[in-house]
Amino acid sequence: MADMGIKRFIQNRKLASAKPFKPTRRWRPGENSLQLAGLILCMDDTAEIELLKKVQKFLTKEGAVCRTCIYQKNTKTQIPEELIKEGTLLLNQESVNWYGQVRHGHAASFIDESYDLIINLSKNYFFTTTHIAFLSKATLKIGRYEWPLSPYRIVLGTNQNNDINAFIDLLDRNLKIIKFE
Repeated sequence: MADMGIKRFIQNRKLASAKPFKPTRRWRPGENSLQLAGLILCMDDTAEIELLKKVQKFLTKEGAVCRTCIYQKNTKTQIPEELIKEGTLLLNQESVNWYGQVRHGHAASFIDESYDLIINLSKNYFFTTTHIAFLSKATLKIGRYEWPLSPYRIVLGTNQNNDINAFIDLLDRNLKIIKFE
């Protein structure tokens, strides 16, 4: 139990001391500006695989190229072959250190990419995916949960935990109306 308290303390300090990327350009939906999207997912079960597939399909329909970062927390859940494409980053227990930070060099190419939009699809707070989203060079960051040190400009939450269609509808509505200067 004391181990988890120390681990959470270190994670909170790392997030608080990280220097988040400040976007210098603005993104306006509807002006063909959504060209590159990053998706981050901590995979625990098969419901998250379906969500990832639907979000990829939705963003591809909108004209975006999707790059995916999947953290496989346990090895029992298998990642389908169709999700492993060019530009997909797979992380596992060996890719992160004791408290969940990605080891040096494992996610550098994903973090340094200039995304128009990055979405953390993890259904609960998870330090590894939050830290990657926090450091990402994305213009707009979207997440599914709210946390005191959340890096997201938009938090998308539905009443139904596993209602994928409700999440996609919410994402679609928010991308159509959001304009920030």
